[in-house]
Amino acid sequence: MKSIRRGQKVLIAMGLLCLAPVLAAWLAYALLPPGGGRSYGQLLPTHPFAAAGRPEWPRGKWVLASVLGADCHNRCQQRWYAMRQIERAQGEAAVRLTRVALLVSARPAAVDVPHQLPHVADHALPAGNQGFYLVDPLGNQVMFYQDGADPRRIIDEVAKVLKVNNGLG
Repeated sequence: MKSIRRGQKVLIAMGLLCLAPVLAAWLAYALLPPGGGRSYGQLLPTHPFAAAGRPEWPRGKWVLASVLGADCHNRCQQRWYAMRQIERAQGEAAVRLTRVALLVSARPAAVDVPHQLPHVADHALPAGNQGFYLVDPLGNQVMFYQDGADPRRIIDEVAKVLKVNNGLG
């Protein structure tokens, strides 16, 4: 009788020992819930980007797209410069990334841009025109970065996106 009770105690102790990590994990999850992803830019809903359906749009590449108008001089030049630095800082992955200027007026922008899409409707852009967009190779909007955002943090975030999505574009 004494050995049966001892055996039961050992069995219960082993069960509790096996159950302890599961209970600890559940308590940690309940009391200290995990934080969500921390994106520096504004994560946009997955929809086709307004200008990506145009025939001039670069297919199969990640795109940094910015609205440029004839009325924004210094701000547009700074934005375009930051986009160029972000593109060049990607190293080997820079060939997978390109920049596109979305022109909202008939007059050309005050910035020298190699890829231009003329006459894009300003109201069709989901986050406005005070920054630039990251668009995936399938033409879906991904992120929006406000003017004045820290380029180093954007470089790191774009590098992570390109690394994780290595098979896409």
